[in-house]
Amino acid sequence: MSGYRFISGLVGLGILLGFSQPVEAACTYAACTSLSSVDHTFTSGTRWTFSVQNCPCEGLTIRNAYFTPRGGTSRLVLSQAAIAEIHVPYLVGTPRLLDVTRDSEGLGVRALQLNQAECAGGTRLASNRICMNVEDRGYAWKMSTSFQLGELVSVSMASQLGTYMYINRWEFHDDGTLQPMLGMTGRLAYYGTTAAHAPYGSRVDAVANPTPSYGLTHMHNVYYRLDFDLGGSSNDAIARMTLQPSMAPSPDSTCSTPGTCWTNVETPILTEAAHNIVAENYSTWHIYDKQLTNSDGRNVGYELVPKLDGLWTGQVTTAEPWSEHEVWVTRFNDCETLAARNVPPHIRPTCTSAPAHVGAMVDGQSVDGQDLVVWYVNRHLHTPRDEDEVNMPTEWMSFVLKPRSFHYRNPLEP
Repeated sequence: MSGYRFISGLVGLGILLGFSQPVEAACTYAACTSLSSVDHTFTSGTRWTFSVQNCPCEGLTIRNAYFTPRGGTSRLVLSQAAIAEIHVPYLVGTPRLLDVTRDSEGLGVRALQLNQAECAGGTRLASNRICMNVEDRGYAWKMSTSFQLGELVSVSMASQLGTYMYINRWEFHDDGTLQPMLGMTGRLAYYGTTAAHAPYGSRVDAVANPTPSYGLTHMHNVYYRLDFDLGGSSNDAIARMTLQPSMAPSPDSTCSTPGTCWTNVETPILTEAAHNIVAENYSTWHIYDKQLTNSDGRNVGYELVPKLDGLWTGQVTTAEPWSEHEVWVTRFNDCETLAARNVPPHIRPTCTSAPAHVGAMVDGQSVDGQDLVVWYVNRHLHTPRDEDEVNMPTEWMSFVLKPRSFHYRNPLEP
């Protein structure tokens, strides 16, 4: 394997000695830190209350997130949310890292203590490993000369794995929107040093150098586990929302020309399921409470909206069966916490019979009116560029959880 150059000595040693994965201790289950409470009322009068903690494998974990509209009722949105795996396969075929479980001590164990300058104006929590801050977010809305500026509460954690850095950030917006984000920075870890590596990355050294240096292209597949408990742990339901082409006459058009008319289709998901994102159909997922309604009589809920960087599948028929889809819906089970390698020692020692990965958790149980969990994977392709050396500019990936009929109108209007 002399055609590779590594910044991280331990990572390089693992490959040079013939191991299929880097030499690092795997994550071992242990108790999370105690809960740190966040309770913030915005200038608009809306309010978020939630707790954060640092768990050894998952790192930054959100618990019991409640949103309260101005003058309205406080309702539980998420019981628990965290990253459940980060799969990093390189286009050259190896390595294929599992950064939460197998190939690191865990995002929480590798979380760095933050100094006050890194959390300027904010509050450090969990032994200074989580930063909480209140920030502006620009226009919340604008109409003619009327407008309102928005705010958000952010919590973030920085975890260093070898030379790579993950910035795990959650934003809680004043209109009830949630935006989980992951920033990738640090330094490139894997390089190719032969001409044969050219299709698998980008050259980052001087063209005149006799030995080339190719930063190797790789994927970041970030799995989130989202335990929705809208108003409580029971009575939750979920539906897939898509845009479908239609050539049936509408009230305003013959729709006879393909591409003229489209319909909104909401399909209930009654049993555990695995779904793919279909970009041309604008796939989103609507999670709602079957009993609670807003003032207009519609069920309170949230919508998971992907922000696509691309679509990808791994070795779905061999070692990576959990990489085949983007969204899974399962019934809550407290032994089902990790998307891959959901086995001891990464989870509780008593969970010896738990399904080994998120795909195996889909086993036909009802999720209609139950306590449901949504698993979502965000994908990002990193093709290195000259600007990624020496320290990479932070690259952000995210998705959105936004209220859908959680309110009866814009909660930030007077």
